[in-house]
Amino acid sequence: MFEKVLIPTDFSRYSSMMLEYVTQIPETREAVLLNVLDASNPSLLEKSGWSYDAIISEAAFRLNEQAELLASIACKREASLMVKSILKVIVEPMSGADGVNLKPPEPRMDADFVYGGTVGDAIQKTAWEENVSLIIMGAEGKGMLEGILLGSVSTEVLRRGETDLLIIRHKMLEKDKEASITSSCPYIFSRILVTTDLSTAAEDAIALAKGLEGTKEILLAHVISKDEEFDRAAEKLNLMRQDLEQPGRMVTVHILKGKPADQILELAKKQDVSLLIFSSQGKGWIKQMRLGSTSFDVARRSDRPVLVVRQKKI
Repeated sequence: MFEKVLIPTDFSRYSSMMLEYVTQIPETREAVLLNVLDASNPSLLEKSGWSYDAIISEAAFRLNEQAELLASIACKREASLMVKSILKVIVEPMSGADGVNLKPPEPRMDADFVYGGTVGDAIQKTAWEENVSLIIMGAEGKGMLEGILLGSVSTEVLRRGETDLLIIRHKMLEKDKEASITSSCPYIFSRILVTTDLSTAAEDAIALAKGLEGTKEILLAHVISKDEEFDRAAEKLNLMRQDLEQPGRMVTVHILKGKPADQILELAKKQDVSLLIFSSQGKGWIKQMRLGSTSFDVARRSDRPVLVVRQKKI
């Protein structure tokens, strides 16, 4: 299902915690660890004494450390996992504080230079190049602000990406004046909530949930806007329930009424699900957007992991 996954990292503690989840992904055999260094940022260069080599060498060293850590985690859990690390560096000619033009760095064996674009662009391009089936990202990173559940890079990949995306949530606990991080769910595929608007686009999320291994319970949810829609929704959801049921797995149907995002998030909290799964597009999808408004709202506000399933190209 997800034989090859991509894990972007910014070397924050949130990024390091994500490595613990990789061996939970069903059927994963290869992990690509990616760091995208935005060396076109003058403030970043200034902190390193205007030295490209210094910041690239540091990033390469830290990326290698995390690759070794991921391999060690897989070994301890007796998981067969091949780890590959990639360093992409966004560069472009610019003027320094003294007006002197700064030339791009010389080519290096340990870095792939990208001219222009954003960090999110580089992540999606790597996903295409490496032919990964899933991107795993943290909801918070170096630039986390209080009250903001998604960092800017995660938001960009969520909105514009074309690869299935797993967003891992973390809770910060203050202890002895030092922030510690605990995972929000011990096993994210144990008790999942799958949402559907009964559209064709939503079928991909249902199909993915059906193929998951180790899932003990699936909550199948649909939100209606008026009572007249209940009977039709119940009929369709019960057919889906029968298709999802397997020995050792319980499937329940939930028909909600109200604002979709609010109802979905309330159900997820009330039932204490370990993961929310939904398709990126639905009935209200605008052609230019790769993520529907309800999907984005749920992903942005959720306090637990979410898996966004992109519509498969035919």
